[in-house]
Amino acid sequence: MADRIIQFLLSLSPIATVQAAAGLIILSFLVYIIQSELTRWQARISGLPGPRGYPIVGSLVHLRGKSHAEVYRQWAEVYGPVFQVQLGNTTVVVINSAAAAKTLLIGQSAAFNSRPEFYVLHKVVSSQAFSIGTSPWDESCKKRRRAAAGAALNRVKTEGYAPILKLEATEFIKDILENCQDGTIELDFRPYTRRFALNLSLTLNYGTRITDSKDLTGNPLLAEIIEVEAGISRYRQTSRNLSNYIPLLRYVNPALSAIGIGESNNDGAKMGARRVAYHDVLLRQLKQRIESGSDLPCIQGAVLKDPEAKLNQTELLSVSLSMMAGADSSQPSLAWAILFLAHNHDIQQKAYSAIQSAGLLDNGDLGNLNVEYVQALTKELGRYFMVLRLALPKATASAARWEQYNIPEKTVVFLNSWACGRDSEELEEAWDFRPERWLGNSDKHTHQFAFGFGGRMCVASHVSHNALYTVYLHLIAHFEIHPAEGETSESAIDPLESLNDVEGTTATPRKFKAKFIPRNKALLKDYIVDVVHTER
Repeated sequence: MADRIIQFLLSLSPIATVQAAAGLIILSFLVYIIQSELTRWQARISGLPGPRGYPIVGSLVHLRGKSHAEVYRQWAEVYGPVFQVQLGNTTVVVINSAAAAKTLLIGQSAAFNSRPEFYVLHKVVSSQAFSIGTSPWDESCKKRRRAAAGAALNRVKTEGYAPILKLEATEFIKDILENCQDGTIELDFRPYTRRFALNLSLTLNYGTRITDSKDLTGNPLLAEIIEVEAGISRYRQTSRNLSNYIPLLRYVNPALSAIGIGESNNDGAKMGARRVAYHDVLLRQLKQRIESGSDLPCIQGAVLKDPEAKLNQTELLSVSLSMMAGADSSQPSLAWAILFLAHNHDIQQKAYSAIQSAGLLDNGDLGNLNVEYVQALTKELGRYFMVLRLALPKATASAARWEQYNIPEKTVVFLNSWACGRDSEELEEAWDFRPERWLGNSDKHTHQFAFGFGGRMCVASHVSHNALYTVYLHLIAHFEIHPAEGETSESAIDPLESLNDVEGTTATPRKFKAKFIPRNKALLKDYIVDVVHTER
């Protein structure tokens, strides 16, 4: 057929050829629109409320330049706590209330255990291996998740990582002390949050770490990790990668990249290959340390030594990808916390008083001890700023049901953690910052949602919470934090107005400066020397 069309065009005069070619392009586009609309119409879930959207793009046009999670929360007031939205040709069911999340993700957990395969991340970038969190539910995923949780990430195992967390928190405050000039300057704390986040991933996963902030740029391997992880984070975004939802772009984008406009699929594939390459290096180094008996406790080491795990090379890579992805959320979580404490001295003082009351400052030990108010503060910071506002997308492994509506198998599902964390029927004064809501007399059934919900919530949630708690504890115990000159709480810590990238999958603050005044410089120096010497 194509040969006949070409022969027909060649038989025409130049002007007629151009006109015929233009006509064919227009006709092809009209056919595509009709096919797209037929696909979108067939994909809609019968009767389930939700906006209709436009041809080809669906409701993507309504989300441009806005926080998707907040738009969905507002739409829930119109369409109900569970509605459907069409992103291009893809129908997505959005869950926006805690009660609906419990009904679907707990009450029908088996139906919501899988993940969708997105074109950009799964077909272009990560074709060699998926992280545990982004893998469809199959026997391999079950094995990887069971191995990671059983060997290294359950509540009991994570208690053994306390010395690692203590060291990383101490190194973080050491960086600040060396550069804050006793609080006389406004310190850009981004390099230190970046090192803290990357060290957590490297130490917990591979038992290796960055010993100096200068290594972030001076060490070729670490510089490569930072560059590639930032690139992968871009491809992981469900909001911006429109090729996931509009099939036409999968052909248009490569054509445009061929003439120097935009990125090609090759760019994403190369980024994925670079990620596999440095994970191979890190894993090989870990195996050498295990053989020589010089390895430190770590997740990948625990999996390798577990005779029950029996993971192949691709599955081991998947575990590693999962842990490295955690740096995406721990860095902005710490940044929001610093900014919030700088602008809220009453809460900062209350936390410091709680640390004093626990007696931790008498002997300088900030290791394995528990301060209930700082634990509650950690949970409330996670809820209030909700770094991952749309939890990792789910896909129904089997048909499910919401009220009278049937949700078919393989339907993409978004859990709007942002909306659930601000659900007034679940939490009193849900828009206010109140750590007290998580203290001992709080409702034990209340969920925070920062790590997702249901059967596929973050497998590393325990260690992630403990890591943030430990660094907040150290930070508050040793520094008074003040805002940068001229900054207001509205410009620095409003969880919607202060976003660096309003459409980003990860909610990152726009500001990264504060003043850090040591509470007791001599005591702090002694503490740092003691911890670093003991734990390294």
